[in-house]
Amino acid sequence: MSLITPKVNGTYVTATRCEGSYIFDSDGNSWIDGASGSIACSIGHAHPTVVKAMSDACQHTSFVYRTQFSNPEIERLSARLCQKLGYAASFFVNSGSEAVETAIRSAQQYWRERGKATKTRILSRRLSYHGSTIGSLSLSGHWPRRRLAGPLYGEPTQPTPYPYRAANKEGMTAYGIACANELERELQQLDADNIAAFILEPIIGASGAAIVPPAEYIQRIRNICDRYNLLLIADEVLTGLGRTGRWLAMEHFGVKADLVCLGKGLNAGYFPISAVLFSSDVYDHIANGSGSFELGHTHSNHPIGAAVGNAVLDVLEQEQLVERAEWHGEGLKFTLQELCSKHTIVGEVRGEGMLIGIELVDPTNWNNPFPVELSAAIQATQIAFESGLVIYPSSGFAGVLGGDAIIIAPPFNIPEQATKQLIDKVDGTLRTLSNSIFQKRRKPHAA
Repeated sequence: MSLITPKVNGTYVTATRCEGSYIFDSDGNSWIDGASGSIACSIGHAHPTVVKAMSDACQHTSFVYRTQFSNPEIERLSARLCQKLGYAASFFVNSGSEAVETAIRSAQQYWRERGKATKTRILSRRLSYHGSTIGSLSLSGHWPRRRLAGPLYGEPTQPTPYPYRAANKEGMTAYGIACANELERELQQLDADNIAAFILEPIIGASGAAIVPPAEYIQRIRNICDRYNLLLIADEVLTGLGRTGRWLAMEHFGVKADLVCLGKGLNAGYFPISAVLFSSDVYDHIANGSGSFELGHTHSNHPIGAAVGNAVLDVLEQEQLVERAEWHGEGLKFTLQELCSKHTIVGEVRGEGMLIGIELVDPTNWNNPFPVELSAAIQATQIAFESGLVIYPSSGFAGVLGGDAIIIAPPFNIPEQATKQLIDKVDGTLRTLSNSIFQKRRKPHAA
């Protein structure tokens, strides 16, 4: 059974207890959570600070509707995020997909408030994943997810820098700028008066396994957005609040977006809450224009979710976990690079902080991707699971459906001993996968 595609009649391991970096079943079996669930559980499972905050919130204000009441937790969370990250306002929803939808509609409203109602279209990149709703998926270029949904409302057109597959690996600056210049070319073709915003993931997450662009790419994109009057939306649902060793992944490039989507790092897997951060320019035009925000959800600004968000921030700050994600992630990546240099099926180990991608390649075919039907990433994920390690598969990023990688993204506070176990299990997973692939290839065909 695939661990990735849910099966209606599938049999699943029942997790009965989670603690720190481990998941346990009723029989006493354990797994290292080497992927933080879906790259969400950044501070580990069952952290007492968050558990207490959730309990306290339930006893005080379990729910109030946002159009009638505010609540202390949401006001505190908004003020903390804006002050720490340098934004003017925030709005809270429930999932990463909803955060992206909110950012899209906020960008469109911003231009209406400025008297430019034709600026409605959102541009995005061919290698990307922004969510599973029709709107957010329409902006996503991850074809394995797109192909089963439709009709969608658009198609990503912009190139995504992918340094490992670049023709000239020595000229990364020129490569990054060339990729960014395609945005300018499209704006000239479509007329920037029709374009509201450009959305990107600063570092590619699930759809490309921690692909890091040249810094000059992000910097050039910011410059183009400024010159052509576009808002820049940073989808930091996966990377935001420490995953890459910075509070925001955009900080690696010295660039600030106009709108930022937060999700996984805000809730750390404990309760559904996500957010959009607004620059002072965007907020001021809405506040001083119509003065009203045009969308929302029943559970927007949820007090329990806000209590969780505040508790997560408390843990990140008090335990200095964003700093730990940087130095511990650097050491983990270095160790994995050394380990993977001995495995011919690994082409590259990449990423920042505690977001590390291991790209799998076919050493018998000029390090090209494995055939799609081999499902190498899913095979690796299943092998790892059977050995007591949870990792995250990524596929479909090299070409239309080709390309396989696994993501290593444990909690920021994973202990040293668990880290060593994780590394040993990754080594064993790659060895077993390699043996399995090449044994199958050596089997003679039936006459």
